[in-house]
Amino acid sequence: MDYAQEQADELEALTSIFADDLEEVRDSIPSGWSPMGQVWRVVVTPQAEDGQEMEIPIKVEVVFAHTPTYPEEPPLLKARGLQGISDADVGTLQGVLEDAVQENLGMAMVYTLITTAQEWVQDKSTTLAVPSADPEAEERRRREAEEARLAEMRAHGHAVTPEAFAEWKARFDAEMTLQRAKLEGDKSEDRKNRLTGKQWFLQQEAQHIEIEEPELEADEEDGEDDRENWAYGEDGEEEEEDIDFDEEDEEEDEDLLDELLASKAG
Repeated sequence: MDYAQEQADELEALTSIFADDLEEVRDSIPSGWSPMGQVWRVVVTPQAEDGQEMEIPIKVEVVFAHTPTYPEEPPLLKARGLQGISDADVGTLQGVLEDAVQENLGMAMVYTLITTAQEWVQDKSTTLAVPSADPEAEERRRREAEEARLAEMRAHGHAVTPEAFAEWKARFDAEMTLQRAKLEGDKSEDRKNRLTGKQWFLQQEAQHIEIEEPELEADEEDGEDDRENWAYGEDGEEEEEDIDFDEEDEEEDEDLLDELLASKAG
């Protein structure tokens, strides 16, 4: 079988039948697809008896693409809700279409799949227009549709789009900036409130707190000059050496910041 020719002939027929309703998909290709060629879609809506769209706003699109050995293998196929339909119902429609694929393997089937979707949407719109006479059956149908939707989610997972990642990254960067600013502000305030060595010494003197002095040799016990030399330099000028009280605390703050950033990054 010449697969390329079969696929080209089918696309020509679909273009003739659906005209402008057959559109090429360029941007919103379903997650996980690696199509060998073009991706197409047809929007399906319920129709009234006179051929006009019904007032109930239900819209579904059927997205498809040929695979290398189509029609002997299934095409890429995805039903997506556009308006007035729940995710559970879209999952149910997807299951209906996949069953139709298996029934039509070996022959051109896209037209059949689109008409199957059209019939399903038509029936769905009728169900919405007429209240259910059997609440239990309606609830059972709802549960089955929800189970089908969850099964599809488990099978395919949730795609992380570039837009979603960019949004998360912006929030993360903003949070990290606030954390760093807060920590730097706390460290700056702490340093501002600390005393220099001279200030601390004078504070102790003012509060009459005894400060331990160096032991004097026996022949120096009666001298006062040594006491003065202890507090002043040999040239008689007071030494103003600041005592660094915050070096250790700064290191602890930096370690805390590193741990915080590591936990956020994990």
